[in-house]
Parts: sequence; C-alpha cells; structure tokens
Amino acid sequence: MNVRLESMCQGDGKLYLLMALDRINPDAAIYLNAHLKDGTKVPAYLLLAPEQIAEEQATHVVIVPHYDVREIDLDFTEVSSENAPIGYSRLTVETGMVKWRTRINTLVRNELIAQMYDIEREYCVNRINVYFTEVIPDGEEYVVKMLADMPYHANADVMARFLDNTGHDYDLPTYPLLDEISPAERFGNEDRLHVGFSVRVSRGNKEFCVVVYDANDEIPSGFAQFSDETLEPLQESFEYNTQDAFHDPAYDEWFHRHCETLAGLALQRKRTLATDETFSIILPVFPGEEPCLQACLDALDQQTFSDFQLVVVDACLGEAGWVRTFGKWATDERTTRIHLDEGSDWATAYLNGIFQSTGTWCFLMSPRIVLCPEALFEFRRVMAFDQEKQEPQKRCQVLYSNHDTIDEQGQVSKPCFKPAYSPDYLYSFDYMGPLVAFKRDLIEQVAQTQGFASEAFVYDLEIKACARAQAVERIDQVLYHVQDPLQFGQTTQKALHLYEDDLFRGGRKAVANQMRRDHTEAVVLADFDSLRYRIRYRVPEEEPTVSVIIPTRDHVNLLRTCLTSLFEYNSYGAFEVVIVDDHSVEEETFDYYRYLQSEDPHAVRIINHEGVFSLAAMINEAARTCTSDYLMVLDNDTECICQEALTYLIGRCARKDVGVVGARLLFSDDTVQHAGILMGAYGSASNIGVNLPRTAQGYMKRLICAHNVSAVTGACQVIKREVFDQVGGYNERFMINYADVDFCLRVNKAGYRVVYDGDIEFYHHENATRGHALTPEQQIRLEKERAYLHYLWAEVFLEGDPYMSSCLDPSSPYWQLTKW
Repeated sequence: MNVRLESMCQGDGKLYLLMALDRINPDAAIYLNAHLKDGTKVPAYLLLAPEQIAEEQATHVVIVPHYDVREIDLDFTEVSSENAPIGYSRLTVETGMVKWRTRINTLVRNELIAQMYDIEREYCVNRINVYFTEVIPDGEEYVVKMLADMPYHANADVMARFLDNTGHDYDLPTYPLLDEISPAERFGNEDRLHVGFSVRVSRGNKEFCVVVYDANDEIPSGFAQFSDETLEPLQESFEYNTQDAFHDPAYDEWFHRHCETLAGLALQRKRTLATDETFSIILPVFPGEEPCLQACLDALDQQTFSDFQLVVVDACLGEAGWVRTFGKWATDERTTRIHLDEGSDWATAYLNGIFQSTGTWCFLMSPRIVLCPEALFEFRRVMAFDQEKQEPQKRCQVLYSNHDTIDEQGQVSKPCFKPAYSPDYLYSFDYMGPLVAFKRDLIEQVAQTQGFASEAFVYDLEIKACARAQAVERIDQVLYHVQDPLQFGQTTQKALHLYEDDLFRGGRKAVANQMRRDHTEAVVLADFDSLRYRIRYRVPEEEPTVSVIIPTRDHVNLLRTCLTSLFEYNSYGAFEVVIVDDHSVEEETFDYYRYLQSEDPHAVRIINHEGVFSLAAMINEAARTCTSDYLMVLDNDTECICQEALTYLIGRCARKDVGVVGARLLFSDDTVQHAGILMGAYGSASNIGVNLPRTAQGYMKRLICAHNVSAVTGACQVIKREVFDQVGGYNERFMINYADVDFCLRVNKAGYRVVYDGDIEFYHHENATRGHALTPEQQIRLEKERAYLHYLWAEVFLEGDPYMSSCLDPSSPYWQLTKW
C-alpha cells in the first residue's frame, strides 16, 4: 500500500488532507491511526473521496484538528476480510505547510477547496456530527454552545472529551443543555439523537478540540476544533442578533428616518387641536449649567406648538447673565422669571416654578433637555385625544415619552424606548424621566395629602403622582434629547455628576417612603454599581400558606435536585409540596415518593394524574386540592439558587395590585433562559433575553430590574390564590404550550400586574425532563395552540406588547430597533 499527499487546506480549525492510496486489495478495509510524535492520539476522519473531487489520483480525504504542533503522523493499516493486517504505511504531515498550500489552492483551485470542505456533509448520516452553535462573550470568558447530532441508538452512551491546542487533555466543565430524540423527517429514515452542551473557556486560552463519542461503540465518533476561525463569525452573529437599540450604531440614521418630516412640521404649525389644556415649562437654572442652555432654548423656539409659558427659575445668572444667556426669551411675553436665593435646592426651584405657573400641565425640564420640534404638539395631541374620550374619571394625568442622547455635533445615540406604565420598574429606577409632564390638579392633590420631598424631587413626585393618577400614559416616540455632558467643560460635568449622584441617593428614600405609604413592609437597597433600587418585600409575621405544585414524570434525579434546593435555600415555614405524577413507571421514582412521605420533615403530597399529558390540567388538578393563600408552580427540572427566594417572591406577590410573580431562569452554563415573556416575538410569544450572559444588565437594565411584563413562564410562577380562582386557573385547551402565557394575560386583564423579579434566580435545566422532540402530531397540536392564542388575544398581537416599545422590533426578544 502506497500513500501520497495530493493536496491540503485548512478551515474551521481543521486540516483537510487529500490523499492517494493505491495498491490496495479490493476486499480490504483501511484503518487510520493519527497521532503526535509522543504517541498522543489525534481524532481523525478517513473518508472516501467522492467522484466530484477534482483530482484524478485522490482516493481519500483525511480530516484532523489543526493543532498548534509541527507534525502529525498518519498510520494507515490495510486489513483483510478476515480482519488480518496485510499492509501498512505511514505519512508525516508538516502542519506548517498548510497556510501557503491553502492560499495557493484558494487562488487556483478554489473548486477543490469547496469540495473538500463539503465532504463531511456527504458522510454525516451514520456518524456523530459536532457543531458549534453559539459563542457568548461573558467578561473574561466565552460561553461556547455545541450540538452533537447522531443516529439514535437505544444502547448508545454519549460522552464528550476535550483536548487543548496541542492535543492533550483539557479539563473543561461541561454544562448539559439538551438531550432529545428527533423523529425521522421522512418515512424509512432513522430517528436522530440531539445532545446539546456548553463549556466556558477563558479568552486567553480559548482554543480546544471536542471529541464526542459513544462509549458503547454503537456510533462512530465525531470531533470539532474551536479556533479563531470558528469564534469570529459566531461571535459576530451573536452580537448582531442580540445588539440592543441602546448600542446600535445605526440609531442616528434610524432616528432621522422616523422623526417628523419638514412637511409634517409645517402642517403641525397650521393645525389646531381642540383642547383647553395649557402648558407651563418649569426650567430651573443652577451654577454650572449655563453652557447647556443655548441648545435647550433654541429647541423651544422651534416648537410647532408655541402657545406655552416658560417659567425660568434663576439661581445663578444675575441681570447681565440673564440678558446674555436668554436673549430674546428675556423679553418674550411667554417667559416668567423667578429669582431664587443662593444655596437653594432643586426641590425649592421646581416648587417655586410650579406654584407661580399658570398652565393646566407642568413640564419639569432641565437645561440639558433639547426638545424635538414636534414634542409639545405630540403632548398636546394626546391631551386632545384624551379629552375626546368623554371619560373624565380615566383621563391622563401623567405623561412621558422616549428620549435619547445628543452630542456636540448633533449626533444622537443611546435611545431609551420605554414601556407603558410599570410601577415595579419605576420603583427600580426613574425610567420615565428626565422629562415628565404632570396635570396641575394632580400636583395639588399630592401637595395637600403627602407634600413634597427635598431629595430627588421629580422622581419622588413621579412615584406619588402615578400612585394617585387616574391614568399614566406614554407617548411612544422620541420627543427629546439629553445633552451629553462630555461636550461641556469640567465645571459643568462635575455639577451634573453631583446632581445625578444626589438624585440617586435621594431616590432610595423616595421608594422607601412609597412602601410605607402603601403599608408595605419592605427594605429598599441602593445598588450603586447598576444605579438601581432593589426591594426586599417582607411577608407578615403570620406567614401566608403556600402550595408548591410540581408536575413530574420519573427523572427522579431532577426532582430530587429541585426539592433539595427548595428546602435548603428557603427557611419559609408555611409551605407544602404537591407533586403531580404523570404516569411514572420507574421504581426509583416510587421509592423517592415513599421516602418523602415517611422520612422527610417537609409536608409533601403526591397526586396521580390519570388523564393524558397536560401541564394545565395537572396544575388545575393540584390547585383544587390546595387551600393555601398562594400557589407556586414549579417545573421539576428547576433548581433554586437564591437564598430565601420563596420569601421574596411571596412578599412581592402579596402587594394588592400583583397577581403573578416570576423569577429569572438560567441555563446551567449561567446564560439567561427566561427574563419575562414578550408577546409577538417569533410569531407568538417568547422568553426575553435567551442566551445573554448572566452578568448582562440588558436594555435599560431589563434583565436585572424588577418590572412588569405581559407574562412569565410557568416553569416558575408564584400566584395569589384568589387571583388564580378569579380568572379560572389554567386554560386546559392549551396542552403543550402557551397555557402560562394565556393565564398571565388573563391576570393582566383582570386588573392585576404580572411581575418579573431579576434578583430571584433559578436554574432551569430545560429539555432535561421531556427528553424528546415533538412528534409530527404534537407539532400540529402546537400550531393549533399558537393559533388559538392569537384568536384569544388578537388585540395584544395587533397593538403590540405594552411593556415593549413600538420603536423596537416586535419579533425580537433582544430590544432591537425596528426594521427600516
């Protein structure tokens, strides 16, 4: 047997070697042993060259990892039909040759290169195929997700081994993500087994080879090499697909395509809207802010609606400075100037401006704000429309809009597209501001009943006013820009920094005071790293009773982990566990049930579900046997990782306006699996933020902040029992999916809020329980349920998720800009 190397190239971290093997017995088999000089075995494929390979002498293709080594030895053994060796040959491959050989082949033989790269696809049916699916940057590490695809064999024992860039063992912790049987797509084909897993590698030592093999030798092994060639396109794809609007470099162009046109502005100047509402803009001016004023005043001068009062509260300008800075505004009849004593604070300035203004609406401005030309007209449009409703008891009393940041060159960036009114989000940080409009009569109500705070005045007023308002509305447009402080001198930057620092410190007190006004026992913590507030709600001394409902079928190891973590991380005393068993058959499962009921100190009940598999039916069945104050629905493949999670979830759900609370769920590799559910994503409803790193804050801190959402997953829900009964429990028409979404939408419709709490975390080992992909019949059922969800909630899909802006892509759960 003779062996010759005809050609070679590299790609995706592999070496492709085009070989000519001649003088071979027609009945013989060829075996390949690839190894390094020290004897270390190298994973390799030996594949017959298809006829289309454009090389007459080539008979085989060898594929090996592209290690950082000088040489790889290839030992070919010819074996007879009686399994006796009849020939042997060795070829040493110098890996340093591959770069220039690849360049030459790319220039003159690119068709051959493409054929060699494609050869693995020709032989993928009968072996294990390994694919890198995602690369997620996370600090100093990458999370690398992989999928192994192979023919299904009942006796297979699939294992993974990792090698470093020199071919030696590399100890990487493996996180299982998926293990399912995919039914054959066509009659006569075999079922496929899909095994998903991930690893974490450091940025400085990221290259590795993964070998996936069957320990029982039922299926030929497969390998893949992770290198820069693999990393770069996957990382670019991940960043492109998950890049939120705040970081999108195309936002400036997007804004100019979506803002009002010149013709539209001209029409607004001619148009009269039927409303008796009047505007007062309250503008305090403190030392250090004078450089911001020119752009602010120029924007006021360009408003298409110009019938407003400008109340300037002057704390620093003096007469000469007043005339020089305000120019024609100093003599404009719309301008009211109020002198403020030196040393006065922002609260005093705003209050002086409010009570000496005459408008029915007060806009609390700052010199950094630059209004878009259509801003006041759009505010007035909402007020006119609101007045036409003829429902005085439901009229808007607080108005806010989206905004962005503008630099010295007029470039806009960092858009803040805000959700509809979300009290839990407002208690996390001032997402409404910095420009908010209040109805005067509402401010007067606050003054008479609660008074005003000297710290974080505007934020405090937002919280108090929203709690009393008949309606709080959002204008889902970018109506103003906030000037970037970096364009000003150090004096102005320092003044703005001190002001914002004082606002954040005072904001914690504003939230804590609101908790006391609501008679809510809670501790409000200020997180200075993320500039948000964390609320730890307390449950009453006499703890409300809780039933934790866990549907399950066998997989006792998952159930044991779920219950053990629940007991270890929670000292909550007044809860029982209700296990709903769906036709388990393994004796180990029943042994564990007997242990729980006889030896475990916690109250555990077992209910046998007799009908067909339906999570909705199982949850309803368990709920009918419970008399507790709260229900907690929990998947058996979840794992609590947050101390006193149950206490905090119950405490938040105990608020009178809340019906359901959900937690942040993570895959075992510490990437996000669930951060609330977005209506409309992927054509129906989808988890928000999937695969983002645990350390990510998300768009406008949405991953970490508690906020209101349309729905949270049924994998982890805490539900107020009276609300569960009021809306009729889960809809059993949904057997496979969407029952949790439909339930939460009905809770919202009943007037209660659904809350996502990003500080409470569980692992969700998703797909570990079911273990099988959907059959064609189940897929049909799923599509019917998707259609049924659209039928029941057509208005939600038509109007869009209220907790997502219409400026964001409704099909993406990553807060991306709408398409052009």
